Amino acid sequence: MKFNKISLACLVLSGSALLAACGGGGGDSSTPVALVATTSTTATINPTTGAAVVNSVLEKTFGFTTGVPAFGTTSTTSLKLSGTGATPSFAISSVEGAASGAMTYGSCIFTVTQSTYPVGHALATGSKVTVNPCTLSVATAGGKGDSVPYQSSVTLVLGTTNSTPVPVTVSINSTGVVTVNNVTVGSVSVVAATGATGAGS
Repeated sequence: MKFNKISLACLVLSGSALLAACGGGGGDSSTPVALVATTSTTATINPTTGAAVVNSVLEKTFGFTTGVPAFGTTSTTSLKLSGTGATPSFAISSVEGAASGAMTYGSCIFTVTQSTYPVGHALATGSKVTVNPCTLSVATAGGKGDSVPYQSSVTLVLGTTNSTPVPVTVSINSTGVVTVNNVTVGSVSVVAATGATGAGS
């Protein structure tokens, strides 16, 4: 059987096209593994981490639908932190009254300077309320470890009382470092996503 030059050229080109369609017979070693966070992130508010964690949620209002035992409230209670993470101020309000003052760290210490709560109440003027533990729970479970910001939420936990979730912008990098509103607040474990492929696969 004889092939002329045109037939041979067509055969070579057809083989090249088939090889290209099948990926060239090799893997893409530059494809990164897709990573996801395994759990929520707990950011503890204490003298070491407090300024950074609070900076990430300044001017956010946290609501506690059944009150906060440490504050002596039993109705819906709101807490807003303002100012700076280093020296935050707070405003608390509920059906029982309203109070404001300065918050310091160790875990969270609220010193009341103005209040409409009655004398003897936990939030009366001049009172100091220490809440321990005091943490921020960031909803990172399932979030991608690709450093791309996405919309998620945080919950402020005062003792054993959780606030309702508050929307924030979160990002997680490939090593698990977590930022909230562009502020680093902690880290979380990241693993390869189910069914993910990576280098050499």
